[in-house]
Amino acid sequence: MKLMKLISSDKMLIGLVALIAVGMSFIYLGKGPETPAQSIQTKSTATTALTTNTKIGALEKELESKLQANILLMEGVGKVQVSVSFATGLKNEYARNNNVTKNTSKETDKTGGTRETTQVTENNQVVMPNGSSQPVMVMEDRPEVAGVLVIAEGARDPKVREGIHTAVQTLLNIPSARITVVPMGGS
Repeated sequence: MKLMKLISSDKMLIGLVALIAVGMSFIYLGKGPETPAQSIQTKSTATTALTTNTKIGALEKELESKLQANILLMEGVGKVQVSVSFATGLKNEYARNNNVTKNTSKETDKTGGTRETTQVTENNQVVMPNGSSQPVMVMEDRPEVAGVLVIAEGARDPKVREGIHTAVQTLLNIPSARITVVPMGGS
């Protein structure tokens, strides 16, 4: 039941985004109503533009394509649509120049007492190559996968559905609960 509500709310969100995109095209382009084929093309272009304008969107699309290509090779799957969402952004680690300076001084007063003071100065700067505005990157981690939705024609068969589920879990090394495999509806 929750899955149906989730899918329904996702469809409503996509529909709303597409409706706004079509409405904006009327305003900016000054065109009249579109034919159904033009309307579908505008909706898919608007949705694609929203998700691929960022590095995260590009990574999601890349991962979706790779998963879809692998799942399509499985027996009995048929047509497939894959959606991936990330829980976190890209994680970058940059090279740093760490300098620690330690100064110790001893003072003796007139009564013979001594006082020792230590001053520690730390300098932690990101390494920037000469003539560049980009820091030196040591490591870039992919974001954590929040969830995967696979819609497949063959998912009506429990064995095929289980095979898809296991394949996605193995490829992404994510918990089973983050993967949903459902049969494709329509024609």
